[in-house]
Amino acid sequence: MARKRSKKLIPAPNDAFAVSISDLMAGLLSIFILALTYFMLNLNQVTQQYTGNTEKRNQILQNVQTKMNEQGVKVTIDVKQGVLRIPESILFAQGDADVKIEGQQAVSVLSQVLYEVLREEDYRNSVETIFIEGHTDNVPIENDRFQSNWELSTQRAINTWNLMRTDEPNLNTLINPNGDPLFSCSGYADTRPITDDAYDESSEAGRQANRRIDIRFAMMPPSDPSKGDH
Repeated sequence: MARKRSKKLIPAPNDAFAVSISDLMAGLLSIFILALTYFMLNLNQVTQQYTGNTEKRNQILQNVQTKMNEQGVKVTIDVKQGVLRIPESILFAQGDADVKIEGQQAVSVLSQVLYEVLREEDYRNSVETIFIEGHTDNVPIENDRFQSNWELSTQRAINTWNLMRTDEPNLNTLINPNGDPLFSCSGYADTRPITDDAYDESSEAGRQANRRIDIRFAMMPPSDPSKGDH
């Protein structure tokens, strides 16, 4: 008896096209999943670096504040803004940019403490810039020396920094990981009042609080994981 030969099924052209599209979609989905995974890993690494920088900045602020308080210089910190705050009453007479005698002692303590803390192993290469900021109240000033609060606030910041680096010359040698000097000066007049408190900036208490020097810490930005930076 003759054996029947089984017929080979040849897929129709439409079936072959469907198989090719399915393979293509599967490949694209795999690439998408891989790309998404890579993105999520990088995002997690950057987020961890940001969180670590914030924690390290808070540690620096609290460390400096504690050491200064131990030496009798009372300063406040604003961890949300990354700022060490020194009121005008410690450093300057109202409307003047020259650091008064008792303020010079406070600046001397600040200079020594800052250098000591920034040289600690845990904090090296973590700070990008330290801004010495001058701030005033919202009462206009105009005299033979200062035409506006801009000049007053900027000169106060410069005078504070000049005194700091005279008291502790090693501050001049501090650089960030990019090789740039660590310290910078800026003046903001009355454009950045303290807003976290309940007082009115036009009240006497508000104006007094806003006359200040802020030491603001800006940390190094997260490295780019795709470039292999550490």
